[in-house]
Amino acid sequence: MTTLIRRTIGLPVNLAYLDVGTGQPLIFVHEFAGDMMSWLPQVNALSRRFRCIAYNARGYKPSDVPADASAYGWEFAVSDLIALMDFLKIAKAHIVGLSMGGYAVVSAGYLHPDRILSITPCSAGSGSVSQGREEMISSSLALAERIEREGMRNAVAEYAKGDARLPFFEKDPLGFDTFFQQFASHDGLGSALTLRGFQARRPSLLDQGRALSTIGAPVLLMLGDRDSGCVEPTLFMWRTIPGASLAVLPNSGHCINLEEPEVFNHLLLDFLDRVAAGAGQAN
Repeated sequence: MTTLIRRTIGLPVNLAYLDVGTGQPLIFVHEFAGDMMSWLPQVNALSRRFRCIAYNARGYKPSDVPADASAYGWEFAVSDLIALMDFLKIAKAHIVGLSMGGYAVVSAGYLHPDRILSITPCSAGSGSVSQGREEMISSSLALAERIEREGMRNAVAEYAKGDARLPFFEKDPLGFDTFFQQFASHDGLGSALTLRGFQARRPSLLDQGRALSTIGAPVLLMLGDRDSGCVEPTLFMWRTIPGASLAVLPNSGHCINLEEPEVFNHLLLDFLDRVAAGAGQAN
């Protein structure tokens, strides 16, 4: 699979990406702890029917890792997604994002509605809560400092085994270890600056109600019932985005596409089939 990794040339930052299959474009946007390889269970299954694209965000090698802290933020995550679509000559795409990537794709939904076929935000909205938001911001900044001080592997070991990721470890220790090894190999500078520029600085989704209410594309929200930090923002998006559908995976945490790949793929494929049939949104 690694032989299929390509790299854009000439964008504001160069992005490494996978581009597999034919059909309508289906783009996957990863979480803070993931990268494009985190989407292999989806790319392997769905590239038989769709042109599946997954990429590493800025700050995640072999994509560029800008050294300037001002080059990171949720706005850049959205503009990089659109720039990659432009580079690949994709007019419109289905977009799927997990956690940090979920924030990016739902933001793209109201900022670039003409480029979107459907949106699937998953495990989205960590820190977008009515109580405890300042704690999330301070913990993101503290983790950034720890990464710079101790290096990735030591710094993220505790983070990777947070409550919302324990279901993955409990169900699939080998899969969890593969996830952790990938996470621990990420570039320390890029990860620290992503924490400061994106994770700690993004506005709360609870304050984006007016923008979210303008989304016209079909939306499927996915959530693990043990991902407590994402329950409030996901329910807020479900109530606010017109016609949004909601799927809750039982006994599941934050990494739902890796924890329950068959269930995740089934839900996503069913949603995409309903979009194709013109029934992607509820009446």
